[in-house]
Amino acid sequence: MRNLAKQSIYIIILSVLLGFIRYSFLNEDKLFDTNSGAGNQFVEKDLEKYLNSLNDGPELTDISAVKTIYDQNLAVFIDAREYIDFNEGHIKGAINLPYNPDIEYNKQLLDSLFYLDKTLVIYCSGEGCSLSEDLSYDLYENHNFYSIIYFEEGYPKWKDLEYPIRKGMQDDADKSISKNFFTFIDYIIIVSIVLMIGFYSIPAYRYLVPIISRLLLGFIFIYFSWDKIIDPVLFANLVQNYDMLPSNLISIGVLVLPWIEFIIGVCLILGVFLDISALISMLLLSLFVIMIFQAFLRGKSIDCGCLLSDVSEASAQNKRVHMIQRIIQDICFIGYAIIVKYRSIFKSKNV
Repeated sequence: MRNLAKQSIYIIILSVLLGFIRYSFLNEDKLFDTNSGAGNQFVEKDLEKYLNSLNDGPELTDISAVKTIYDQNLAVFIDAREYIDFNEGHIKGAINLPYNPDIEYNKQLLDSLFYLDKTLVIYCSGEGCSLSEDLSYDLYENHNFYSIIYFEEGYPKWKDLEYPIRKGMQDDADKSISKNFFTFIDYIIIVSIVLMIGFYSIPAYRYLVPIISRLLLGFIFIYFSWDKIIDPVLFANLVQNYDMLPSNLISIGVLVLPWIEFIIGVCLILGVFLDISALISMLLLSLFVIMIFQAFLRGKSIDCGCLLSDVSEASAQNKRVHMIQRIIQDICFIGYAIIVKYRSIFKSKNV
């Protein structure tokens, strides 16, 4: 037990050191920087206080405040224009909800937005376009959304300033997900389970089961940690969506946690510190399952944030399906960690 404690301390100290080094290279995107965006008129605390106070109806704001909100991931962006206009170009990450008083909105989408419990930033085609204001008041008066802001400068101003945009069909991500229901990780899990069942059924090759488990688990932790190490700011924004931890703790955790994952991944592959690596794996994976599951029960539909390069604008339903997939994957990984921890029972038996 004392040996395990020492090993865990080594891993944590090394992770903190590497996290600190990574932080020193963040420059403009530092996690603890409370001022972001050109012409920013708010600091982060004032901005959050302002957004939390929005309960007396939609409010008009300007492009500088909207850009700050966007950079800090403090709101959901809604495009009130027609689908054809949205398809030609929109704010990256925005959701298309065309204003039309004569039709009913997608209930599933409205429910998803409601349970996100975030401010809505609504925009349209800029000067002379009232769709954003009309949609804002419609959602406020008829659908119980109370934290809403809109900006009249709209998409044209955003585009002119060369802020992040996206062109193309909104359902591109949905199509790619529906066509590829099983991910790369799912196929790895299926193949590994088949292999381990086969080797376990042959006593002479049973010892290979924990080897496959630790190699696969090590690869998974390194694979999942890399994007988080490369872009801790985006990872922090994704973790914040789960509403489980205070912002200061998130800022520290997203710098250290990916390095813990990376280090135990390396240890598992190299076959060193196996007991403590397996224990930490089980703890982390259990935490991930709890975080995703509680968000799912609360009606959230969010990206799980492990492969940041895979973050998309998928629909609420597809994201919730992906959350269930991640829970199942993590439960499988917990099984691999248990096999590594109790690998001695898989010793081959001579027959």
